[in-house]
Amino acid sequence: MYQNLIAKELESVSPNIHFYTNGESCVDNLGKQPTVIVLDYNLDGQMNGLDTLQQVRNINPDVYVILFSSQKGLNTKEIFMQYGSFDFLEKNSLSLRTLHQMVDYVVSSSGKGVGN
Repeated sequence: MYQNLIAKELESVSPNIHFYTNGESCVDNLGKQPTVIVLDYNLDGQMNGLDTLQQVRNINPDVYVILFSSQKGLNTKEIFMQYGSFDFLEKNSLSLRTLHQMVDYVVSSSGKGVGN
């Protein structure tokens, strides 16, 4: 359900946005050369968001990754950034709008659409 909200929020940024519910699918589709990847910590499948992030970094260290999660903790943001996330966004009532702004900025700056 939350994925549908994200899709609706980001559809105006680019028509070329791909969503994956598990880390394996995300990694398998890196050949599509995405500009931005938005990962949740809790994913279906064998890999969580940090595992997926590590795999993404091994394959494409330049893709802009945003960890978008409800994970909380004293050092959560620092841990995600240490693993190679460019940004961390905690899910809250304003997070969809903030995510939209972050993705729009990255896409506009790169001159490419998401997934291009």
